[in-house]
Amino acid sequence: MTELLDVRALTAGYHDFPVAMDVGFCVSDRTIVALLGPNGAGKSTVLKAIVGEARVFSGSVHLQGEDVTGTAPEQLARRGIGYVPQTENVFPSLTVLENLEMGAFLVSRRQVRERAETVLEAFPPLRPLLRREVGRLSGGERRLVAIGRALMPMPQVLLLDEPTANLSPGNARRVLTEYVTQVVAGGTGVLLVEQRAKEALEVANHALVLSGGRVEVAGSPATLLEQADIGRLFLGEGADQKAMEV
Repeated sequence: MTELLDVRALTAGYHDFPVAMDVGFCVSDRTIVALLGPNGAGKSTVLKAIVGEARVFSGSVHLQGEDVTGTAPEQLARRGIGYVPQTENVFPSLTVLENLEMGAFLVSRRQVRERAETVLEAFPPLRPLLRREVGRLSGGERRLVAIGRALMPMPQVLLLDEPTANLSPGNARRVLTEYVTQVVAGGTGVLLVEQRAKEALEVANHALVLSGGRVEVAGSPATLLEQADIGRLFLGEGADQKAMEV
C-alpha cells in the first residue's frame, strides 16, 4: 500500500479556539481510516482543517509527502483530495447527471463523459436516475450522488463527513458496506468521520477515537471492539444508539 495522506500532530479549530489537538494518522490507498467519537469531539474539524476550512494552529498535512497545510480547497482538489461535507453536498435543483458534471469542474470537457461512466460503473443505482432532480431522491440516493460527484476528479483520498447522517439503519449500512467500500476498491483512500461507530468499525482498516478534541485510543477495529468500555468512554454510547435508531 502507498501512503497518501499524512496528518502530523494537527491542532486546529476556529478563530482563536482550538477544537482538535495533536491529532495524527495516515491514510493509504485502498484503506478506510475511521475517526470516531461523540458529538463535539473534533472529528469534523479535523476534516475541515485538512481541506483548508478550519484554522491550523500547529502540525501539518502532507499529501504523498508534500506539505499541503493551509492550501486552498480548490488547489487541494487539483492535487487529489476529495471532500464530501455532511450537509450541502449536492445541488437539489439539478439532475443527477448535472451534479456529476458539476463535480468535474477540474476535468477537461472531453473527459467528463468518461469520468461519469466510471462513476456509474461503480454505482449502478445512479444510472436510471440520471435525468431525475436530486431533490426528488431518497436520502440514501442523494448521499450516493454526493459521493459520486466527489469522485469525478478521481481523487487519491476522499474525506467523508458523516455520510450516514439522518439515514435509516438499512440505508446507513448500505452506504458504508456497499458505497464506501466500492470507493476503496477503486484504489482511493478514505478518511471517514462517522457517528455510527459499530458500523464504521466493520468496514474500517484503522480507527481513532477522539474525545475532547484529543485521540484517546487508536488501532485496528478489532482492538477497539475488544475494549468493553469503549462505548461509554469514547464513542458516546447514548448518541451512537440514537443514531442507530434513526
